[in-house]
Amino acid sequence: MRAILALSAVIACAACNEQGAAAPSGREAAAKAAVDTALQARLRVPGTQRRGVQVFGQAMPGTLAVCGRSTVAGGTDAPYVPYVAVVSFTGEAPRVTNLVLGATGPEASRVFLEMTDRCFEGGGPASARVMARNFPPLPSPGAPDAEPAAQAAAAPPEPARPIGTVTVSSRGAANLRSATRGGEVIRTLPASSTLEVIGEAPGGWYQVGERGTPIGWVHASVLEAR
Repeated sequence: MRAILALSAVIACAACNEQGAAAPSGREAAAKAAVDTALQARLRVPGTQRRGVQVFGQAMPGTLAVCGRSTVAGGTDAPYVPYVAVVSFTGEAPRVTNLVLGATGPEASRVFLEMTDRCFEGGGPASARVMARNFPPLPSPGAPDAEPAAQAAAAPPEPARPIGTVTVSSRGAANLRSATRGGEVIRTLPASSTLEVIGEAPGGWYQVGERGTPIGWVHASVLEAR
């Protein structure tokens, strides 16, 4: 398996770094504000919150990706779901060209693909071409809106087929992150623990899971080959 065969070579790279370069700071705040407005317009629920928001410069000039998690309902007990938004700039004016929020089963699968393609510096295509992806169908814009939290509960994503396993280094615990390259630390993985590999991203990142369900991202530098 490609994930397992490449793992030893990636771990040996002493120059590997978990932290990515910062996106252009002058536009970062504008991109975050534009995406926050788009999320609020879509959810139409007061009191929603954001967490772990990261901004990444894309390969296409004048384009940023905003990756994070958002509640889909108000209140302090509301769950957080991941989202990825693409923001393009005409001059200094931001425009959200794509927004995927994992509030439903099909969208949860699409968010994973968008995170793999965009949530790192230099991500996405180098031009305006559409990526060759077989995305799950999304709800029709003309269909009646259901409560986002109810949709997520009614249509959970099907478990993914693991492509291998990885083991946390025996030297110490490892950080499990919400996204690649500087994503928020979700929890700490015990030393020598073994997890399923669900997907990969450039720069030595592995999306790991349990029983086919993705739980976060780890870097190859904190893993050891089995």
